[in-house]
Amino acid sequence: MLKYTKTEDVARITFDSPATSNAITFQIMTDYIAALQAAQESRARFLLIDANGADFTVGRDQKERVPNLTREQSLTLILKANAALRAFDGVSIALINGRALGFGSGIALHSTISIGADDAVLGFDEIDHGLAPLVVAAYAPYYIAPRIAQELVITGRPVPAEEARSIGLLSRVVPRAELAKAGLEAIDRLSGHLPSALRLLRRYHERQARYPEDAVLADAVRQLATWIEQGKP
Repeated sequence: MLKYTKTEDVARITFDSPATSNAITFQIMTDYIAALQAAQESRARFLLIDANGADFTVGRDQKERVPNLTREQSLTLILKANAALRAFDGVSIALINGRALGFGSGIALHSTISIGADDAVLGFDEIDHGLAPLVVAAYAPYYIAPRIAQELVITGRPVPAEEARSIGLLSRVVPRAELAKAGLEAIDRLSGHLPSALRLLRRYHERQARYPEDAVLADAVRQLATWIEQGKP
C-alpha cells in the first residue's frame, strides 16, 4: 500500500492503495514514517512524494480501530510523520493529484515544494468526521495566514487547486497530465545547484522557523484525545 524506492540521489514514496483513495491506515502511516527516516538516512538529495490512482489521499482512515492502540498514540503518529518530513534535509517535493484531504494537505504543507495538479482539491475535513483538528490548528498558521487557517479547520471546506496555491497550501499548479513531468523537472533544475548549499538552506530554514514547539503539539494531541475519550462533550 506504500512503495519506497531510492535511485541515486532521489528517494521516492508512493501511496499505492487507489481502491481506498489512498486512505491512511495505521500500517500505511508507520510505513510512511519508516520511509521518511530511510530517505534521511540514505542522504538522498531529493524526496519525491506522490500517489497512484485518482486521489493523493483522502487522509486518515477514520473507521479504523487498531487493538491496543490508544487514541493519543494514534494521534501522535501524525506528529512523528510531520517531524520526519521536516527533518529531511534534502528537498522534498510533493506531487498532489485529486483529493489531498486532512493528512494529505498536511503533507503538502510540510514538503519543501508542493506541486498540485489542476484537479487537486485540498482541505482539512476532520470537522466533517466529528473531529476537532487541534494539531492542524497548531501548525497551519505557520504556513498560511492565521485567519485563513482558522476558517479552513472550522469549516472543513474543500479548497480547489488555484485557491490552494494563492493561500499557500501549494507552491504552484500545473495541468494534471504534466504533474509527473513537473516533479522531474524540479529535480533536474535543483540538481544543478551545489548540494551543500541546498542542505544549508534547508537546515537554516528549519532552525529559524517558528514552527510550534513539540510541547505545544503534544498538548494539542492530549486535549483532542481526552475530548474524544470523554465522548466529545
